Amino acid sequence: MRFINNKKKGMEELGSLIIITIIITLIFMIYPISYALTSGKEVIVIKEKWVKYHGDDAKYLISSTNGQVFQITDTIIKWRWDSSNLYADLDTGETCNIKTQGWRFPLFSDYKNILEAKCLN
Repeated sequence: MRFINNKKKGMEELGSLIIITIIITLIFMIYPISYALTSGKEVIVIKEKWVKYHGDDAKYLISSTNGQVFQITDTIIKWRWDSSNLYADLDTGETCNIKTQGWRFPLFSDYKNILEAKCLN
């Protein structure tokens, strides 16, 4: 009888482990897909630029005259690694057509990411 109870307990633990593995896998699959589906285009006037430091990491931030804040960061999902160049090319007062991805997530200080910018002036 003891062997049957131990076997039953082992199966329950295995079932729990499988469920946790499935949930973690779904989270890692859903995040990139949902992030990719948040693409948008906007026209903004750049009000201010600054860099936010967190240890050795830096986040390039830009605000628009309509009160929105955007970040310019490298992204694995879009295979983009030139965020410093894009940030350097943008100037305060410029009107730009931007392509963004992502969403504002205040808990993690996360902003829409500017993927492309074509300035008009």
